[in-house]
Amino acid sequence: MKILLLNQTFYPDNLATSQQVADLAVFLTQRGHQVSVVTGQRAYEERQIKFSPYEKWQGIEIYRVASTGFGKKRLRYRIVDSATFFISLVWKLMFFPEQDLVISFTSPPLIGALGALFTWLKGGRSVQWLMDINPDAAFQVGYLNRKSLLGRVLNFIFEATLKNASEVIVLDRWMKHRVIEHGAPKERVIIVPPWSVFKENELDVEKAIEEFKREHHLENKFIVLYSGNHSVVHPLDTLLEAAKALRNQQEVVFLFIGAGLRTKDVAEFKEKNQLSNIIQLPLQPREKVKASFGSADLHCVVMGPGMSGLVHTSKIYSVLASGKPFVFVGPNQSHVSDLVRVNSLGAVVESGQAGLLAATILETQKLSLEAKEHIRNVSHSIVRNYAPAINLSCFYQNVIQEGLPNEAETYPLSSEPVTDEG
Repeated sequence: MKILLLNQTFYPDNLATSQQVADLAVFLTQRGHQVSVVTGQRAYEERQIKFSPYEKWQGIEIYRVASTGFGKKRLRYRIVDSATFFISLVWKLMFFPEQDLVISFTSPPLIGALGALFTWLKGGRSVQWLMDINPDAAFQVGYLNRKSLLGRVLNFIFEATLKNASEVIVLDRWMKHRVIEHGAPKERVIIVPPWSVFKENELDVEKAIEEFKREHHLENKFIVLYSGNHSVVHPLDTLLEAAKALRNQQEVVFLFIGAGLRTKDVAEFKEKNQLSNIIQLPLQPREKVKASFGSADLHCVVMGPGMSGLVHTSKIYSVLASGKPFVFVGPNQSHVSDLVRVNSLGAVVESGQAGLLAATILETQKLSLEAKEHIRNVSHSIVRNYAPAINLSCFYQNVIQEGLPNEAETYPLSSEPVTDEG
């Protein structure tokens, strides 16, 4: 079967979605399918980095198209980068050969419309694999007005792609509910959770962690880590207010690692309140990611109010792989809250409850070695249920295998992980 994957970021870029799309591509190639990927030529975060226009990697043909490289410092820059990528992608697909199956992801938003249009014109099946729900997320954070002409047009396009997809892949039950509300046929919606970009025990790199702490003067500190995209859908206000409340706790530091629109908000809050317990670092080089992520004594996972079912914070799976304690700042009804309740692991603090978050941090600081070991064991037992081979087999059986009888058992993934900030 000829299969085409569409996503703005792919190997060797260092985002979680790059890893997961790469895992899917390798998985399908190992099954004997002819896999092609059309993606962006520029690195998603470090836009000045450009990859080769064509590469063959592990049997996968990778075609990278051009775009502008303004970056994510301003919303208008992101729009221009996405628009120029779309134009290049349209041009590439015009001359791309017919495929049996086109799987479209959600970077940039509504890329699935191009995948659906491609199959409508040239044949084959269109599958929508939704990492988030747009334009709803843009409506929720105020980027777009749902009732405006543009909002109605984008919503119409999104719903049309859902209704005409052979299958719609979502990441959790809350997302499933959202897409069914948008008209996706219930029987075509399949839940395939993402997975950790780290392997279990891969973060046991004590020497590298010690060197990372020493480099940034974090020895003998209790590190509360937020690592990842600083975006409006992951508001950091509650975490920042907790840092302010704990400013006199000399052992506790709040480490923010990553990039995005809201990095400047963290810097401004730190300066305005003269907080020495906040440390900001940029995205770490790939060789240092495991050490930076593993340095946490407490991971902080964030989701904005009203975002449940619109975004899926996949960082939680890497947090589980780390075996470290975590606190979720977000809505009580979400995939992370479900995980906390079912497994009696971690803590949930709703946005705005900075005092409760500060208290949770201090309680975590007092955990015994036995309690930390229990958290580690439970976390690793959970993350095994989200192994790539398990989740990808679910996708394969529901989307591809019915048309290909007598398939062999799942092959293990052999691709090296492309790590990211989680």
